[in-house]
Amino acid sequence: MKIKWNKLCMFGSLMAVLYVGCKDDKKEVPEPEEPKPTAAFTYKQVADDDPFTFAFTNQATNFNVVRWEFGDDSSSVETSPEHTFLKTGTFTVMMRAENGQQYWAQRENIIKINPDSLMEMDPHRKGNGTLDIGILTGVNLSEVKWYSGEVATGEPLSTERQINIPVEAGKFENYTLQGKTPKGSVLQITRLLTNLGLVRDATDNGVLSVSRDNDGGPDAGEGSKKLVDGDRNSKFLQFNYAGDLWFQLEFYDPVILGGYTFTSGNDAPERDPLDWRLEASTDGETWDVLDERTGEKFDSRNFTRTFIFENTKAYNLYRMYVTKLNGAGLFQMSEWRVLSLPQD
Repeated sequence: MKIKWNKLCMFGSLMAVLYVGCKDDKKEVPEPEEPKPTAAFTYKQVADDDPFTFAFTNQATNFNVVRWEFGDDSSSVETSPEHTFLKTGTFTVMMRAENGQQYWAQRENIIKINPDSLMEMDPHRKGNGTLDIGILTGVNLSEVKWYSGEVATGEPLSTERQINIPVEAGKFENYTLQGKTPKGSVLQITRLLTNLGLVRDATDNGVLSVSRDNDGGPDAGEGSKKLVDGDRNSKFLQFNYAGDLWFQLEFYDPVILGGYTFTSGNDAPERDPLDWRLEASTDGETWDVLDERTGEKFDSRNFTRTFIFENTKAYNLYRMYVTKLNGAGLFQMSEWRVLSLPQD
């Protein structure tokens, strides 16, 4: 007879040791495997006048615990939570379901809350050099603030739902409207105004193309897509400029444009455009010259200038030719935006 020593033997008496040593070791029974979890969920907006609050319905199976991440630095361990986003934006909502053996499954959905689709300024000319501006929205707002400029800082101009502002003829001024819901969610829009009313940025409705791109292509760090990405801190850079550069926006539905903006690059002012012309077409064959500039300069880096021209015709194609630079052999520009002006 051979005595087998184990941890249990060490804590017993000698007799217990001898007794245990005479027994065969018991084999451990494996734990039954639980069904694997699945992850799925649906969501819906809780109220028509509150685009920030959503109810999430858990459709996962075979889980013990669940965790939600809402993409705004908040989370929940409720089975089917309700969540209010406190700002606009794009949020990736993730649900993770886990069973008792720590097997897990995960599902993600994207929720977009776009302020431009939720609120708009409603300007009306008064005939005395001022505009009355109201609010068009289906959102329940408990608080409203108006600001002069592109940012909501300092003391607001007004907290009323309608504001009267002076706008000098031929001038462009930005105003910012900020609204807050009873649950504290904030939406904000900035609009460019003239004495005629609201100036609309039509850039994002067009499809960009260029005669010759950055050496790295349109998706490069300084490729042509940066020209219309809405970011003044990015730029389009073209090497070996040869006087043949054009960039174009094509619109599915014809649009009447009456202005555009250029934002200079972040360095080397000699790379700025000096001379250019804007042409438009309805068929891609016959082109009308709408605007032509020579000897233009930019006061500083990332500086935006607005250019206005007379036009009452709708075109599908708007093409900008850069015919001369400020001295360099490389072209750069941070942003090109095209504007649809209110008609008199």
